[in-house]
Amino acid sequence: MQLHDRTRIREAWTAFWQDPASGQQCIRGAPDVTHALRSQWSSFAAQLGVRARILDLGCGAGAAATAIVTARRDLEVTGVEFAMVPVSTEASIRLLSDTPMEQLPFADESFDAAISQFGYEYGRTHKTARQLARVLKPGARFSFIVHHAGSSVVATNRARLDAIRRFHAPDMRAAFLAGNAFVLNARLASVQRAHPHDTLVAALAKHLPVRATRSSQERDAAWSAVEEAMWPERTVLEALDACCVAPEELDGWLGPLRQFCAVTSASILCKPNGDTIAWCIEGMRLSEATS
Repeated sequence: MQLHDRTRIREAWTAFWQDPASGQQCIRGAPDVTHALRSQWSSFAAQLGVRARILDLGCGAGAAATAIVTARRDLEVTGVEFAMVPVSTEASIRLLSDTPMEQLPFADESFDAAISQFGYEYGRTHKTARQLARVLKPGARFSFIVHHAGSSVVATNRARLDAIRRFHAPDMRAAFLAGNAFVLNARLASVQRAHPHDTLVAALAKHLPVRATRSSQERDAAWSAVEEAMWPERTVLEALDACCVAPEELDGWLGPLRQFCAVTSASILCKPNGDTIAWCIEGMRLSEATS
């Protein structure tokens, strides 16, 4: 990945985490998913020692950290995120912005455990696994919730990404900039049929035809504004789409982590109805990590 690409991605994630609702965006409209995640972290917290220090990789706004300290008030969580994230209001949670998980600024054997909720898979796993093994104490446990390519969470976000890509399609852009109401309305109707319950689709289908009747200069400005408003979410969704792990990829994907840690379980976290939510990867730091 080129430096300018990483900078652009960092800016997109920073914009994403500034939204007060960002902590729930990737699981939007899924209270059963939220409950399952909180239960997972409550169970993991119960296994830890008194006043354990926990590292949260790719912490975002601290959803997993909050669930951990809610379950156990004696625990202390330090989260790292390569984008800029809001400061936590919890005294026992410290979230470090501009801190890539591949370059952890901590002393060796600093942490008693590690967690990640939809974060670890976005990093460069070999470098992250090496750093993880360095900063965890021997025998320290870890639990990572990782995007499963076949999950309802990924399916929902792929649908959203498809909707955004349809709006960015050249024919949609050309019809709007030309003020061609007939073609524009046909393209909008097609997107609405594909995504009948998406609120963004509904809003754009309502407002774009009105904007398309304005002057050429105003149409140019309006389209630029739409693209600028949507690019952070599109960038984040494309990263999710690229980083989720399919069942046939899991063994190879776990390779770097297994080089430095013992992976004791790679299970599937499910909704009460059996639908897949995510992978749950658990294990511990080896007494002697392989370099």
